[in-house]
Order: sequence, then structure tokens, then C-alpha cells
Amino acid sequence: MKRNILIFSIAILISGSFSCKKWLDVKPGTQVLQNEMFSTEAGFNQALLGSYLQMGTGLYADNMTITTISAMAQNYQATSTAHPLIEHSKYNYKASALRSSIATIWGNMYTAIGGINNILEHVDGARNVFFKNHYNLVKGEALGLRAYMHFDLLRMFGPVPVSGMNVKAIPYVKTFSKQVTPMSTADEVITLCLKDLDEAEQLLSVYQEIAYNTGTGVDEFTSYTRNHFNYWAVKALKARIYLYAGDKIKALQYAKEVIAAGKFPFVNRNTFNQTRNQDRTFSTEHVFALNVPLLKKMVDERFRLDGNLNYQSGTFYLTNAIMNTLYEVSNGGSTDYRYLYQIRSVNGVSYSTKFWQDETPANLEIGNQMPMIRLTEMYYIAAEATSDLNEAKNLINEVRTKRGLEALGTALNETSRMQEIAKEYNKEFYAEGQVFFYYKRLGILPVPRATVTMTNETYVFPLPDNEIEFGNR
Repeated sequence: MKRNILIFSIAILISGSFSCKKWLDVKPGTQVLQNEMFSTEAGFNQALLGSYLQMGTGLYADNMTITTISAMAQNYQATSTAHPLIEHSKYNYKASALRSSIATIWGNMYTAIGGINNILEHVDGARNVFFKNHYNLVKGEALGLRAYMHFDLLRMFGPVPVSGMNVKAIPYVKTFSKQVTPMSTADEVITLCLKDLDEAEQLLSVYQEIAYNTGTGVDEFTSYTRNHFNYWAVKALKARIYLYAGDKIKALQYAKEVIAAGKFPFVNRNTFNQTRNQDRTFSTEHVFALNVPLLKKMVDERFRLDGNLNYQSGTFYLTNAIMNTLYEVSNGGSTDYRYLYQIRSVNGVSYSTKFWQDETPANLEIGNQMPMIRLTEMYYIAAEATSDLNEAKNLINEVRTKRGLEALGTALNETSRMQEIAKEYNKEFYAEGQVFFYYKRLGILPVPRATVTMTNETYVFPLPDNEIEFGNR
């Protein structure tokens, strides 16, 4: 992996819809020498901003959510030979299109991690430049983001957990240098992620509020905290990681802590009564989300089918029949808010409107948001991790009723518990990428709607050619 160790560059091109009220709206330089960048609190703020924006580019506003990973979860009808995701949906790792996507993911992830490591290598020596508790927030967020990205790299390039975790997976990079980091096993990556998160939790405990404060004169480090890797995001990520590692006791503990905090209220249906400005991503439930300035352009190209005569080869959709089955329309699902307000039908196909952006939103805080961790995932983790099947049903029903569905009445057994959770993942995380990772964690074979025979190996991304050649892998 190539690193630029002399200059930390932040290039930001933002659209007019980018909120001037949010923490992310600062005026970063385009190229700043490190010794100047890290000589002030504002410089650290800009560097951290650069890392958040890098996470959107080719990653969490693209391959990691609405394109590559969702195609692998069979979220789209990618059967046309001209469809940009046809090889992705077939897990054809020999195809140039998929190999290019994987190389982009790997390169951009480690570039973003490199920026984070650069911050971490300077922050301890610059404690005197910080006001209030901002040192804790900068270092805590950086550690949390490093763990977040490494864990997602593990979920792609690492083994299927049920097949064993004591195999080489990815390098866990903790320095900002040209040195090649040795590969770690999946178990070692989990340990390193949790170590970073333990420190992040302690640092970020100084500020546990979820703030909406915006406007001039606000503290940029504690404004609109859903767009920061905040204290509760640490706990939520721990729940996700512990479940992946098979530790249901700790997964349940951390998921319940996020739920019990009461910081993330379920979306109010009244926000959907407007023709415009609908909170389609249910932003109040975001434990952590990225602000993606150019999200509208990317979404319009992929999820605006109205009047698009070339929708079969260029956009992302499912047939009406498959989408209706996914949301259980014939079994009461027609009242599901996710189906009513996030799915639209045209020309016999259905597509997501979840990420549509109004051009002049009245409530700027709901715009350009890409969910990274949702409150509902904590309910699903707790429902899977608890040993009490009645508690599991209650947790699932809490989400169902908040989504406009009737509660499950029949008692659950182990099989029906997992069936109901699987249904919820497919409804809740459509076009967000999490469904593929859910399938991989459990080693589900075959993947529903996949047109190829799945194996454990099909779930494992190959290393990019450049990494094999220059990293001596």
C-alpha cells in the first residue's frame, strides 16, 4: 500500500446541497504540510474531516453500501449483460469489473486508514493545542474509525466465521509509513479492533450526548454527533464485532446498552406526510452515519427509474414480485413503512427511494446521510444473542410495531427466530450492504436469489493484484 508520508492532502468538492450548518462544513485547505496541519486544533479537525470524506469516496457511498456489497446480497436484478453489477452478483472474481471494484475498496480503505493513523501519530504530542475535551474526541473518533474500517475489511477479505478464524486475513495497519504490515489472522484482527474500541470508549466517554446543535458559533466537535464516530457508535460496533466473533454474551450486553440509552428514537411517521423532505433513511435512528456531499448525484443515477428508458441495463431494481415477497406484502407487509416510503414501482419493477435527496430540503439535517450503524441492528443482535426466546420475540416485535407491522403472536423456536431476523435484515438494510455480511457471518448457503452455487470460498474476496505483488502476499 502506497503512503504519502510528507503531505496530508484534503481535496473537497461539495455541492450546494451540502449543509452549511453541520460539523462537516468547514473550510479545509487543499494541501497542507503536516507540521502546519497538526499545529492547531483546527488542523486536527480538518484532518479528521478528510478521513470521513475519504470513507465516502468509492466506499460507504458506493461499493460498501449501494453497489458492490448489495449486489452480492442479491438486492438487484442484475441479469442484463450490460448491467454494471452483473459480475458482482455472480461473485465472478475473475471478471475485470469486480476485480476493479475490489481494488478500489482495498486501496481507498487503506488510504483512509492511513489518514487516521497520521492523526493518531500526532495527536498525543499536540495535547496542548486542544481546548475543552477535544483531544479525547479526536483521538477517540480516530481509533473508532480505524477499528470500523478494519473490521469491514475483515468481513470482506477474511474467512467465513463458522469455518474457522485462525487463518491469515488482512493487515491491521497502525502506522503511517511505507512499511508493509504483516497479515493478521481473523482472530487477531478481532482482538486489535476491540483493543482500539476499548481505548476509544474510554476517551469518548467524556461526551455521551447525541447533539443536533447546528449554526454558527457551535462547537464543531460536539455538533450533529451522528456524523461523528461517537461514544454510542463504539458500543454498537462492539456488539456487531462480538456477534461476528461468536461471543453472544458480550454482543447482547453492548447491544442492550445502546438500546437502553434511549438516545436514538424511532422515526416519527409524521415526517412522511410531506411530499418533500421525507426522512427516508430514518435519521433519528442512526447511531453513526456519514455525511456524503455528492450523494444525490450517485443516487439519481442508480435509483431514479421514472422516465428512464434504459433502466434495465443501468439502474438498480428488483421485479415487483420479488420485492413484494421480500417485504411480505401478501402477509401484512403492505403497511410496512419501509415498503410504503422507501420502495417505488414503475414499469413492473420496484426500486429503492431510501437515499433520494430533495434539492431544497427544509430540514437540512436529514440530507446526504449514509447510515453506518442503525439502532435497529442492535435489536436484531440482541434478539439473536439472547438465550430467552420470548425476549427475542419482544425485541423483534419492538421494531415491527415501529415499522407499522403487527407484532408476531406465535412463540418462537430457534428456527423461527432466525427466520424472522433474516426477514428483518432484508427489509431494514436493503441497498445498505449489511445483508451480505449477515449471510457470510452465518455461512448461509445458498444465498437467496443467487444464480451460482455458493461455497465458503465464494464469500472471501481475493486480494488485489497490486497487494499481492508489492506486499509480497
